[in-house]
Amino acid sequence: MTMRRGRWWAAGLLVTGIWTSTPAAWAQGAPGKPATPDKGAAAPATPTPAPSPADADKESVRLFEDAKKAHKAFQWDKARDAALAAFKLKPDPAYGLILGQSELQTGKPRDAAEHLELFVREAKSATSIEKQAAQKLLDEAKGKLGTLVIHANVEGADVVVDGRAVGRTPLAAPVFVDPGSHEIEVKKFGFDPGKELLAVAPATESEMEFALAPLAAEPDKPEPEKKPKEEPKPPPLPSPKWRTYGMIGGAGLTVIGLGLGVGLTMMANSKSDEADQQLMILRQTTPTTSGLCGAGGFVPNAAGCAKLKDTLSSQDAAANGAIAGYVIGGVAAIGTLGLFLLPRTPLGRKLMGVNVVPVLGAGQTGGMVVGSF
Repeated sequence: MTMRRGRWWAAGLLVTGIWTSTPAAWAQGAPGKPATPDKGAAAPATPTPAPSPADADKESVRLFEDAKKAHKAFQWDKARDAALAAFKLKPDPAYGLILGQSELQTGKPRDAAEHLELFVREAKSATSIEKQAAQKLLDEAKGKLGTLVIHANVEGADVVVDGRAVGRTPLAAPVFVDPGSHEIEVKKFGFDPGKELLAVAPATESEMEFALAPLAAEPDKPEPEKKPKEEPKPPPLPSPKWRTYGMIGGAGLTVIGLGLGVGLTMMANSKSDEADQQLMILRQTTPTTSGLCGAGGFVPNAAGCAKLKDTLSSQDAAANGAIAGYVIGGVAAIGTLGLFLLPRTPLGRKLMGVNVVPVLGAGQTGGMVVGSF
């Protein structure tokens, strides 16, 4: 037998030998078995109702008696299962000693520490020997764990460790965690939550203080200012015919002028390329001792020089025509834009009330301007 087994055997003997001093419930035998239902009775159509508090207490006592028997036989798994079932039916702190020792023996030090700490703190009927045994086991469990002592500046705040709720402030007991990294959060409605990430080593105790600040109250929203009623805008003046005709004519003239400019520009570029080609041919056929064209030019180049001259003249005419087309198109575009924006200026709005009326009569033809300025 190893030293570890001998140690636990001694602890088991210590707990086994003190049953006579435990509460009266520990000394009670298991209650009688419930009456066997009549075989001829029909199965209930609804789920079995939850046991009454008295029945739950009796079943809890019976399960704990089973736990004590398994504990005496060093059947730790069986003792833990029975003690845990009893504790769930009736969370009696007196169950914590056997439950905690069984959990420690089955490799669950965190659960053991929680139940042993509860026994030491709240099992009022336990003897001093039992408390000493529980404290010794608790110290051993804490040697494998980290202990967190968590405080907050507000009461009733939820304490959550790694997503598991462990209680509300002020906590009655420390929180036991396995070694490693843990996230601790303290939160309460109406306060900014506090959160910390803590690396915990075995056999260490960390005290944590959380100061929750109340959330700032939302400022009262000012009432929106009432906008004064806007007077309805007067209906727009009808567009005079001369403005309409001017815009149509100006748009058409713009298209024509720009189209003429683009077309003549393309022609001028073509003539320029043609003149460059003709000049290159003349240079290739002219001896170096003679000029290309003119009075001292190479005589056989006379026809080519005349053709080059016509080409250059056509290029200049096309270029000048393109400039004229762009000017006409630009002026027409500006005029059309001016007519379009006419109602947006004070002077333009006055001119909108002016109409030109044709006058046709005996011996006279013309027009008359009618309106107000």
